[in-house]
Amino acid sequence: MAEVFFGVTGLVGTIDVCIKWGRALAQACDDYRQAEANLEETLVRIQNCWLRALAKLEVAKKLEGTISDEQRDVQQRVFTILGTKLENVTLILSKCVQRPALNLATRFQLVRRKDALEGALDDLESWERQYQPSWFAFLKHADPSVDTALEKIIQSAPAVTAESSSVSVQFRRALKESSDASRIVFIREEAFQGFTREIIMYSKAQVATRAPDDRQFIVDTVTGGAVTQKDARDFARRLRHSDPLTFGLLECKGVVRYPETMDFLFRIPDGYTDIHSLRHLLLSGQAHDSLSDRLDMAQKLARAVHSVHLYGFVHKSICPETILGFRKPESQALPSMVSLVGFQVIRNADGNTHRVTDMRWEYNLYRHPRRQGQSVQYYIMQHDIYSLGVCLLEVGLWESLVAYDSNQVAHPSMALGLDGNGHLRSPDALKDHLVSLSRSTVLRTRVGTKYSEVVETCLTCLDQGNLNFGDESEFQDEDGVVVGERYIEKVLGILNDISL
Repeated sequence: MAEVFFGVTGLVGTIDVCIKWGRALAQACDDYRQAEANLEETLVRIQNCWLRALAKLEVAKKLEGTISDEQRDVQQRVFTILGTKLENVTLILSKCVQRPALNLATRFQLVRRKDALEGALDDLESWERQYQPSWFAFLKHADPSVDTALEKIIQSAPAVTAESSSVSVQFRRALKESSDASRIVFIREEAFQGFTREIIMYSKAQVATRAPDDRQFIVDTVTGGAVTQKDARDFARRLRHSDPLTFGLLECKGVVRYPETMDFLFRIPDGYTDIHSLRHLLLSGQAHDSLSDRLDMAQKLARAVHSVHLYGFVHKSICPETILGFRKPESQALPSMVSLVGFQVIRNADGNTHRVTDMRWEYNLYRHPRRQGQSVQYYIMQHDIYSLGVCLLEVGLWESLVAYDSNQVAHPSMALGLDGNGHLRSPDALKDHLVSLSRSTVLRTRVGTKYSEVVETCLTCLDQGNLNFGDESEFQDEDGVVVGERYIEKVLGILNDISL
C-alpha cells in the first residue's frame, strides 16, 4: 500500500495525500451507511477518528514553514503511516454493498467485511493513540500561530474535533502563562478546613472529602524543602486544566501552604471514586479480567510519565506507591485508568536537583544505581524512565516485588527472586537482576516479547550499549529542557502498537 505515497515529497505533499484519502473515507461512510444497521456505530467511530486527525493535519500544514527539519521529518513519518491506514479503511469499506441481498452468501460476505472493517478501525485508532504524544510535543515547541489555528478549528469544527482541539488549547495556555498568573494556584489554609481525610493503602496520598456536598480531592502532601514554592506554583498552574484521560495526570485545584509542608489538591475524575494505589492492587491477589486491561494500564502509566516531562518537570519518585488506579464503584474489574501522584521531590526540568537522603531498599528498588547512596547524580529524564521500567515489570508480571509482614515491614517478595540480601546492598547487582527478570520467560509468557523488550529498554536506558537512550545529550534541546522523542518512539510507540 506504500504506492499511495509514490512520488510524494515533503510534509505538505504527505498531508495532502492524507486529506485526499480521508475525504474519500468520509464519503464512503456516507455512501454505505445503509449497508447494515449494525455498521452505524463503526461508521461513526471511523468518521470521528478522521475528523480528529483532520484537525491535526490542517494545523501541521499551516505550521510546516515554522518547524525544524527534525520536527518536519517526524511529522512526515507519522502522517505517511496515517495515509496508508486511511487508504486501507476506505478500500475495505468500498467493498461493502449498499443494500445487501437477503441470500446467505451475501450476508456472510458482509460479516467478513465488517470484521475486516473493525480491525482496520482498531488500527486507525491505534495510530491516533500513538500519535497523541508526538502531537503534544509538537504543540509544545510550535510557533505562536498554532494558537490561532486551533481557535479557528474550535469555532468551526464539529463537536468531536472541537473537544480534542480544546484540550490542545488548554495545554498551550498552561505552558505559556506567566509566573505572575500562577500565583492564583495557592489556596488559603482556612478554605481547606472542614475536610475529612481518608488514607489510601500503601500510598502517602489521601482522599479528602468536603461536607456537605461530599466533593472529593486527592491530597498529595509535600514535605518542607523537597519542592520549591516556584516549582510547586508552576506545576500546579500547568496542571490546572489537565485532562486525566489524555495526560494521565489529575487536574490540580491548587496548593495549600503550611509552615512545614504543602498540599497539592487534585480533582478526582467524575464517577471514579474507588481509588487504590498500584501497590495495593498488586498485593490484592486479584487479576485483570483480560490481558488487554493490563496492557491498557501499562500504556496509560507510560503516557503519564511522558506527560510530566512534557510539562517541563521530572517526577523523581515513581513507584507503585505513587501510582493510583481509579474505577467506578459499580465496576468489579481492576482499574486500568491510572494517574501519577507522590510529587515529593518533583522539580522543573532545568532546576536544581534534590538529594535523596533515605536508604530504604524498597525505595532504592525503583531508583537507578546512579541515584542511590550519598553521592548521587543530577536527576535527568532517564532516571524516571528507569523507575517506570521497574513498575512496568511488576505490571507485566502482575506481582509485587515488595512484600509486607504483619508489622508492615517491607521484604523482598517471591516474585523478586533474590537468593539472600546481597543484591539489595549492591545497586548495580540489583539493576542487573531486574534486567534478567525483564528477559525471563516468565515475563515473556505473560505479556509477550515486545512488552518485555520495552521493560528492558527502560531499565538499560543509561547503559552505553543502549542505542535508544544511552546518549544523555539526545534528550536536551537548545534551551536545556528535557525532551523525549525517542521515549515516544521506543516506549510509548511500542506499547501502543501491541495488539492482543
